[in-house]
Amino acid sequence: MVYSAGLWLVEAGKEEEFVRTWEATTALVPGDRPGIVSRLVRDLDEPRRFVSLVGPWKSPEELERVRTTPAFQEALERAQPLLESVEWRTYEVVVEIS
Repeated sequence: MVYSAGLWLVEAGKEEEFVRTWEATTALVPGDRPGIVSRLVRDLDEPRRFVSLVGPWKSPEELERVRTTPAFQEALERAQPLLESVEWRTYEVVVEIS
């Protein structure tokens, strides 16, 4: 299983607009992928910094197929004017405790 993480730094004053835009992108995760959870968390010390975590994906290839869809790319383009920077990472699960 893998997870997608985004490290987002939002332009000052555009934080709430970014949250709304990010929420709209979660609707783009196809419904035929049960169990996918999308989370967006905000840094309490730097409220312009967010981390998104989406998954679990079955494989890096499945995640890449979603990232390359036109709808997903368009959603990212809508977020771009709100950002100072964004970094993408893909992580694999090595330990899970519940």
